[in-house]
Formats: sequence, C-alpha cells, structure tokens
Amino acid sequence: MKRTKLLVAAPALLALVAAFGCGGEKLPAGMPKPQSTTITLTLDGKGLADASVTMIPADGGQYTAVGTTDASGVAEMKTNGKFKGAVPGEYKIIVGAKDEIDYGELGPPPTGDPAALEKWNIDVEKSGGMAQFKRYSLVSTEFTDVENTPLTLTVADGKNAETFDLGASAREEVEVEEK
Repeated sequence: MKRTKLLVAAPALLALVAAFGCGGEKLPAGMPKPQSTTITLTLDGKGLADASVTMIPADGGQYTAVGTTDASGVAEMKTNGKFKGAVPGEYKIIVGAKDEIDYGELGPPPTGDPAALEKWNIDVEKSGGMAQFKRYSLVSTEFTDVENTPLTLTVADGKNAETFDLGASAREEVEVEEK
C-alpha cells in the first residue's frame, strides 16, 4: 500500500520540480556557474558589520560579485547582485563602510522634528554649507579604491571563503562633496 502512494507521488514531485525549477534565476548564456563565495571582514579584531564588499574581475571581465557583511562581518557574495556565489577567476576587492561625520558646533541633524531639521539646514547654509563638516572613513581608503586595494581573491570551483583583516580603524579624513 505504501509503495503505491510513493509511485503516485513521485511523478507529481518531478512535475513540480520541472515546472518551477530548483530555485533561482537561470544564468545568462555564456556565464560560468558561480561558486559559493563568502568574505569575512574584520576591523579592530572584530567582524565589520554593514560593510559593502565588491569583487571586481582583475582581468576586466564582466561578472562582478557584491555582498554586504552581517553582524559578524560575513558577506555572502552574489554575481551581478543576483546569482549566489562568484564566477571562478581573479578578483580585486573593495570595501565600503559607513563613514563618521563630525558636524562641529552645529551637531548632527535633528530627527523626528521637521521644523528643527529645516532650521538646522538653514544654519548649515548660513555657516558655509556641507563643506564645513569633516567626514572620516572607518577603513583605510586603500581598501576603497580598486586601483590601490591590496585585497585580492582567486575564486576556484567549489566553496571559497576568505577572511581579510583590515587592521585598526583608520578614521582617515575624506572629502565631503556638496550636493
């Protein structure tokens, strides 16, 4: 009796898999299969949370991989932002982390009170605009520039996992752009 139910259920299961696939979007024609790739970033000896990680093909290829680190500093990479993993090859890696802003005497923009925020914006303009604020990168700017980054990774077939220690918080001043 049980064998009959299994034989009836198997074709239905196969039909569902055929109709809906095993999940994920179909790869574009000619795109190599991405391989599981995780990158862990540490800063000051701890995982760096909420950092963007971009893997750029060293040979100028078209398949970049991106990810955002979780609370423990781990990023699951996705090729072209949607296919899990990274295509095999050599990559340069750049990192973007939340910057700190020193608002000086004006202090940070107020939240929750539109009138106070409008007054703050007027005070900013009267006192020289956004250029008066100092912005600091938490990670060394060498990790944010594809031409200068020392971070590289070779993705091979199979699982790929790498940890990059970004050292101590850099707090390097970066230019604030007016909008």
